[in-house]
Amino acid sequence: MAPEQKLKTSPNTTITTIPQSSKSSETIADNDDLLREILVKLPLKSLMKFTSVSKHWLSLISHPDFNRRRNPFPCSVSGLFLPFFDRSIGNSLEYGFVDLNQSSNPTNPPFRSLSFTNNPSGMGIKIVHSCNGLLLCSGTEIYVYNPTTKKYTVLPPLPPPSRFYVGLNLAFDPSNSPYYKVLCVCKIDNCYRIEIYSSKTGIWRLSGISFHANNLINFQRGVFWNGAVHWTCPRKPSLYFNVEEERLSRMPLPPVTKYDNRVRCLRYFGESRGHLHLIDHFCTFSALQFDVYEMEMDYSFWFVKFRIDFSEFLTAFPEMVSSYRPDSRLYHFSILYIFRDDVDEESYVVIRIPGKVVRYNCKSKAFHKLCDIEPSNSIEIPCFLARRGGHQYIESLALV
Repeated sequence: MAPEQKLKTSPNTTITTIPQSSKSSETIADNDDLLREILVKLPLKSLMKFTSVSKHWLSLISHPDFNRRRNPFPCSVSGLFLPFFDRSIGNSLEYGFVDLNQSSNPTNPPFRSLSFTNNPSGMGIKIVHSCNGLLLCSGTEIYVYNPTTKKYTVLPPLPPPSRFYVGLNLAFDPSNSPYYKVLCVCKIDNCYRIEIYSSKTGIWRLSGISFHANNLINFQRGVFWNGAVHWTCPRKPSLYFNVEEERLSRMPLPPVTKYDNRVRCLRYFGESRGHLHLIDHFCTFSALQFDVYEMEMDYSFWFVKFRIDFSEFLTAFPEMVSSYRPDSRLYHFSILYIFRDDVDEESYVVIRIPGKVVRYNCKSKAFHKLCDIEPSNSIEIPCFLARRGGHQYIESLALV
């Protein structure tokens, strides 16, 4: 606070004045609504520092309503985490970071390895799912981690026999609730059931449904969209589970118009800014043209949103061609992320090729390299094995 000023108006009279800047500061500090209006406009780094000013400021900044105002849904993805194995520390799992903010203020990688527990190297801990700023991780225990605030929580052990699960998925919609849920799909005696953990109650609870499903359905790669977790299957109908209603429904895939006798494979399945996307092909690694499908909100049908063609990549990035069979038209690349903007001209696809990550504009067809991704002392997971895509990083102050 600035020092008080004393003015003498007469030999026996003194008036004490408080500087205007001090009065303004006190007015702001005493008015929570005004203080929130100022804080919500600050960059994340400043907010993180201001949480240590006082307990009152910490409570304002960490309040769920403040986080929802600062990050209105749909959330913007700042970057992607890509897995590597580090040879210098026994092939432990590490994560490279792809910054999607192509600006003068780049996003710093939140971490290199998951070392938020007592294990200094984070060995054995991996990301299994990401959802709106939170990461679901597994190791000897199950964790929910906020890479922005560096806070995490350890989930309680699953009740037996659900400890032998086939899939873990995170459901978090900060626009509706500050609480998240974790879905654990278990298979017992050829029948599936779902255990649900709620951050509001802090316990696991068995949902009221059990069901049969095709063994090819991929419960490890769920996508949270429209209040539900979605799982795909190449042959039989895919499924989605409405988290609030605890209702399981079938989700059709785009119709097959050719290659009916060939196995369908998914090149990409993911969500962006409230839109669900899918790219499929039919067991061929020689395809370079794809349709990007988008699902209607009422699940009535898939429609083609974009058509993408990676043919021009071969000249710019010849490393895409297989070095083992250069004459076989076998191409190494994986689709990491589709960014869906309200303006089609701003929508793009993030593609991983050996040693690089490339950004491709869906409308203009222009492309450029985002970064190199082969760090020293690390083994890059081959592109044709890395179909999971990247785990999304969204800056968030959400509590775990």
